[in-house]
Amino acid sequence: MSETLYGDDVVTLEARDAALYLKGAPGFDNASDLATAGIDWLKGYDGTQVSFNLCGVSRTSSATISVLLEWLRVAQAKKLEVDRITLSDSMRELIEMAELGDVFPAHETSFAAADET
Repeated sequence: MSETLYGDDVVTLEARDAALYLKGAPGFDNASDLATAGIDWLKGYDGTQVSFNLCGVSRTSSATISVLLEWLRVAQAKKLEVDRITLSDSMRELIEMAELGDVFPAHETSFAAADET
């Protein structure tokens, strides 16, 4: 079952199957709302593992990475195991350029096309 946590004209955040799914073109205008919506869901989540799927992100900025890092911080504070982080090609390129690959503690960080969500 999918639950929409945030949505506007350019971006959607859903929770489904122990994972947060971010799609669209997040930016500085909605980063705070996206971070808060994901954090609120994580705080209420009662599982032991969580995944983050950002392969539907079509435009990437440092704001998007900031949102993901906030979610990771909360997951770590709750002692949730981050099972998988799936990133779009644009996210992968930005993370590689910023040399942040080692920051993501998932068992598997993978890259997928948007149609693989």
